[in-house]
Amino acid sequence: MFQKLNVESLRSPILIISPHPDDDILGSAGLIQRARGLGKQIYVLYLTNGDANRASVTRFLKAPLTPQSFIRLGRIRHIEAIKAEASLGIPQSHLFFVSFPDGGTLQIAQSPTPGKVFRSKSTLLSLASYPFAFVRNAPYSKMVVVQLIRTILNRVRPRTIIMNLANDTNPDHKAARLLTLDAIRGTCLKPFILSYLIHFPHFPKRGEFVPPQQLLSPRIRQLILNVSELRRKKRAFQLEPSQFDVSPRDRSLLRGSEFFWVGSTKVAKKNFSTSRKI
Repeated sequence: MFQKLNVESLRSPILIISPHPDDDILGSAGLIQRARGLGKQIYVLYLTNGDANRASVTRFLKAPLTPQSFIRLGRIRHIEAIKAEASLGIPQSHLFFVSFPDGGTLQIAQSPTPGKVFRSKSTLLSLASYPFAFVRNAPYSKMVVVQLIRTILNRVRPRTIIMNLANDTNPDHKAARLLTLDAIRGTCLKPFILSYLIHFPHFPKRGEFVPPQQLLSPRIRQLILNVSELRRKKRAFQLEPSQFDVSPRDRSLLRGSEFFWVGSTKVAKKNFSTSRKI
C-alpha cells in the first residue's frame, strides 16, 4: 500500500529534530537502528526538555505543580533521553539539548519581535539555565533559538534532516519545524527532508497502524521494523519512564512500522532537496 523507505539511500549525517525527549524514539527509533546499522552518523536536536508535562509531575514524580518540580522533571528527561539513545547506539556527544521552554516554543516561533524574551509558564525560567543546555543561559527568544539551531546545523552539516510534519497538532512540534526551517534558510545547506507524525486527531487508531486518512499522500514512505528493531524501540521508550509510565497514548505508537513524508508541500523549496528517489 505504501512505498518502502530506502534507508540506505539517506545521506549521512542524519539530524533528527525532537521537540521533546521521546519524540525521537516514538517517531524514528526504527530508522535510527537501520541507519546506524548501515554505518550512518545520527545526531538528535532536542528543542525542549519536556519540562511542562503536568501528568509526569503529578503521576510519575508524585510532586506538586511547582516551578521546582517542572525543573526537576526537565533534568530527569535529559537523563532519560541519553539512556534511550544510548540503547540504540547513539552517544551522548551526538545529542544537543537546546533547552527552550516546553509548551512555549510556538509563541516564540511566531513572535513578530525576534528579540523578545519569553518566560516559561511552568518553570518560570526565561533563560536556558539547565547545566546541560547547548548554550547555558541563552535567552528564550526567537532570534536566539534560531541562531542556536543554525549553529548546530553548521556543526553537524546534515545531509538528511528528519523533523515533524507540518500537520502535527502539538504546538511545540509545529514550532520545532518552523524554527528549523528558519535556521536552514540562513545556511548553505541543502538537506533532504523527511517528516514524521506524532500528534493528530484520532491518530493512531486501534487496529491497523496507518497514517490518518486526511494526510494520505504519494509522499509517504513506510519503514517496516523487524522483530529485533521493534523490541529495541520499545525498550528505548521504557528507558523514559516519566513518559512510558503515564502515557498510554504514546505507548500506542510503538508499532511495527514508522511512516515518513518526503519533502514538504507547505514551505518554500529553496535550499531543500525533495526530489531524490528513496
